[in-house]
This record gives sequence, C-alpha cells and structure tokens, in this order.
Amino acid sequence: MSARGVANVAELDLGVAERQAFGTVYGKPAKHELLAKLVKGGTLRLPPHPNWTGDTTDWTADPYGDRNWQFQHHTLRWLNPLRWAALEGDEEAATEWRRVARSWAEANIPAKRARGVFAWKDMADGNRAIQLSLGAPLIRPEDDWYISSIRYHVEWLMDEDHIVQKNHALHQHSGLVVAAALLRDETALDIAHARMVAQFGSTFDSQGANDEGATGYHEMNLKWWGQAWQRVKVEGLEIPATVEAQLAAGRAALAQLVLPDGTLSQIGDTKRVPVSRGLGPEVEYVATQGAEGTPPRETAVAFDRGYVVSRSGWGTDRPLADESHMIVRFGHDVLSHSHQDRGSVHLYTRGRPWLTDSGFFSYQTGDLTRTYFLSPEAHNVARLPDHAHSLRAEVELERFEATADVHDILLRDHGYRDVEMRRRILYLTGPDCWIIWDQVSEPSSIEQNWIVDIGVRMRRHDRGFELLAEGQSMTMTWLGNVPAFSRHVAKEGDPHGWIATKWKTLEPATALTARTSHNRQRCVVLIAPSAPQELAVVRSYITTAGRLTMVVTRGPRVWEVAVDEAELSIAELERDWT
Repeated sequence: MSARGVANVAELDLGVAERQAFGTVYGKPAKHELLAKLVKGGTLRLPPHPNWTGDTTDWTADPYGDRNWQFQHHTLRWLNPLRWAALEGDEEAATEWRRVARSWAEANIPAKRARGVFAWKDMADGNRAIQLSLGAPLIRPEDDWYISSIRYHVEWLMDEDHIVQKNHALHQHSGLVVAAALLRDETALDIAHARMVAQFGSTFDSQGANDEGATGYHEMNLKWWGQAWQRVKVEGLEIPATVEAQLAAGRAALAQLVLPDGTLSQIGDTKRVPVSRGLGPEVEYVATQGAEGTPPRETAVAFDRGYVVSRSGWGTDRPLADESHMIVRFGHDVLSHSHQDRGSVHLYTRGRPWLTDSGFFSYQTGDLTRTYFLSPEAHNVARLPDHAHSLRAEVELERFEATADVHDILLRDHGYRDVEMRRRILYLTGPDCWIIWDQVSEPSSIEQNWIVDIGVRMRRHDRGFELLAEGQSMTMTWLGNVPAFSRHVAKEGDPHGWIATKWKTLEPATALTARTSHNRQRCVVLIAPSAPQELAVVRSYITTAGRLTMVVTRGPRVWEVAVDEAELSIAELERDWT
C-alpha cells in the first residue's frame, strides 16, 4: 500500500472483478435492484432465514440464534447485490458497500479483535475474500483500509493452521485464488493452486464418490469444484489432466444416487429436492426422465466410500420413475455431513420412496432435533438393544455380488464387542422384491427400525404390514418368527416419526419398529411392491440352522428361492409347479 490515506488502486488487477464474478453468490442476482434496496434500508435477506432488519454492521448480531445466519452475515455475501447496483451507476449502493466493508475490516482485523464467532471461522474467510476482492472497482483513493484488508485475508489464508477440511477448505482456496490475483501476488496464487490440486485428488475417488457422506454435498461439490477450477483457469494456471475424468466419474456416481423420479436421495445433510440440471449426461438422463442424456450402464454398483446402489433398470422396460431403487450405507464413520446411517437401507419403487431417511434438519450443534436426526434411531438400521454399541465402529461390506437374477449385499456391524451382527440384503430382480435378513451369532433381541415415508398409510396383516399411497402399495412380510411391532406416528414436541425435507422443515410420517424376543438369532423381512401384479408368498420356511426356502408368485410367474450362508439360488418354475 502507498502512503497512508491513499489506496493505490493502480497496483490492483481490476480485471479480476470482471472475470471472477460468477457463481451463485458472486454473479448478478435476478433481483439485484430489489435486494440492494433492502440492504440500503438495513434489511438482510439470508435464505433460508426470514428477513431481518437491524444494524447490519453489528458484527455480533445473532437474531435467530443460528450458526448459519451468523456465518452468512460474516461472509458479506449480502453485499453482492449492492456491488452490481453500484457498477450500474447507483452511487448510494457504492457508498453503502464501502461503509459496510470498512466497518467489517475495522471491527475484525486483526482477527484477535473480532468479537463475532464466525468472523474467521471455517470458510467465511474464503467467501468474504472473494466478495471484498470483487468490489475493487468501487474503491476510491482515500480508502486506505481496503488493500490492507485484502492483504490480511491473503496472509490469513496462506497460513496452513487456518485451513479447515473438505468443501470448507475448497472455499478458502478459492478465496485465496481471487484475492491473490487481485494483488498480483503470484506466490499466494501458486500456493492456492497447489492446495487445490492436492485436495481434489481425494474429494472424488476413482469411482467418483465424494468424501462427505451426503448426496446433497456430492452434488454441491461437483458445482463448487467446477467453479473453483474455472477460477484457476481464468487466472492462467494449469488444470491437471485428471480433473475432468474425476468430475465425470463424480457426475456418473451422482446419477446412481439420484432416485428414479429425479429427486436427490436424502442421505446425510441433504434436502429433498430435484437433482440439478447441467451436471453431465448421466445426471441429465435421470433429471429429464430419460428425455435427454444417457444412462449409466450398471444396475448395481458398490462405492468404496460407503454406498451400494441397486436398481431394477434405467427405464427400458417400464417408465424410469417406476423402477425399483435401493441404497445401502456402509463403511467408516465419516465426520462432515454424514449421519449415523451406516447399515441403513433406502427403498424406492413405483414412483415414490417408501422406506426412507429421516432427512436433514439443520446445522445447529447441540439442537435436540438435529441430534435425533443424526442418530441411528432416525435411520433404517438394525440394532441389538441389549448390547452396548459403538457409533464410531465400521460397518463393513463383506460381500457384494450382482448377477442378472440377484443383487447380494452382506454387511457386518463391528460396533458390538461380544456378538457378531450381520445384515444381508437381497434384491431379486425377477420377482422385483427385497429380502432384508439380520442375523446375530448369539441369541439376542434384534430390533429393526423403518422410517415409513411421508403420506404412506399402514395396514396390518398377519405377518406384517401393507403400505399404501397414491393408488400404489408395498408389502412388508416377516418370514419365520414374526417379531413384535410398534408404530410411532409423528407428534408435536417429539422428533421421532418426523421427516425433515429441508432446513428446519418437518413433515409427519411414521416410524416402525420390529423387535424379536430375546432368544432369536435372525429377523427376516420380505418387501415387495404390489404392482404391476401382487407378489404372493406361496410357502416359506426358515430352518433352525438359518436356511430359507420359499416359493413366490407374481401374476403367472413363479420362483423358487433358497438362501443360506453358503448358497443362494433363485429359479423360475413352470406355472404347473403344483
């Protein structure tokens, strides 16, 4: 910086403000004039929170007692509409932009002066570095605080001790790219580039699976990394040759995780929303119900990062939205945006989810509702209620085999010290049904949790339940000994039985629990859609040694099934099998 009282704007690369002004919170908003008017009047619109009117430069403000609102306040993302209005000649907007930016710098630089919890927390620093840098064309010669503020952000972001993890770190690297480019600081720019190259190698693995344990964050990382590499590209830095291949693998993996109706599967911190368009041919295929793009080849795939995805098809023999789809979770405990859902099973068929996830409620640590939605009780898992269990233990994928007739998955939960517990999940492609088989090494009480989706009614039958919704139905039939059942319908004041479809939005549903007596070693349920023809169990038997034999029919077709630890066979019989 030049002599005190004068900001030498000529030292800056003002072209950065034009070539880096892209992305959701940096590009021109559709209603930027309205949003700028709100900010000038002291009102902040920070979705998904309600509008708030107050002192926008109170850097300790926390009107809703919410971490996310505080975070957004300190990113200064709400200055973006002011900046666009100012660039179009709105002097009042330019003055307000400078006033707010200067207020933030004077209150929070150096970092030890900051009183707001989120001033320098996680990725607020990287996001803010971009917002401040893009405002460089609004700076006047007397704004001596500005360049020192940008320089402080660069020095802060160059310090490894301030860099966090995963997508939060990515936003920090992106902030360093933009701020360093503005200052023409090639050393800082090279450091940001090197960090991005190093991190990207693990963000999406060779199968395309993301490292955050949430479908929504898989999608967002595809967008964020695409933008981050674009920021590198426009500054003339090299993008590794492997980047596009990894992004392409990530897009194909996302298509597998998306439900057949084009909705994101609610795994981890994920809202129940349609998948985004423009994320590659495979995602475009599911987003448009096959009208555009191309489908993946596989109908069953195991991702090392903790997902097995199985489906009946890709809309060739029936409409894509009517295909059957299953996701099974496994693996190590992943800190980030995952939940305690390892071992859970998600089932979709005939146009809707039936057995699903309790969803994502909020980011508010310590909130009792969020705590519940993170817990195993909020997922379709099996538990041994009489045995201590470690939530940090691995749920191992011991076997995954997929043939034309059956998709066979075997999990082992290592969370129990004194007993072995395994969950076997079979999808029988011909009968279009699932068998979920929980087994323990010693007689115990086995408890299966099932989250029954929003709008699904339940009707009891002699061996389980019929689930009904929108003219469709699905049956849950327990084979062998029938467990005791309890149903918990959503009630105010109790998170059990609710499904969170998006941030702090709950919808009533039903939680079903099946619990065996204390002297059982297995709990086995057959789950099947009733369309296009009813699936009927003609006969079934489970021996004391754990061998299942059964005959099932669907319309004119008949199958004989045999399952034990050593054998799995399914054969279609002639109709005159009697």
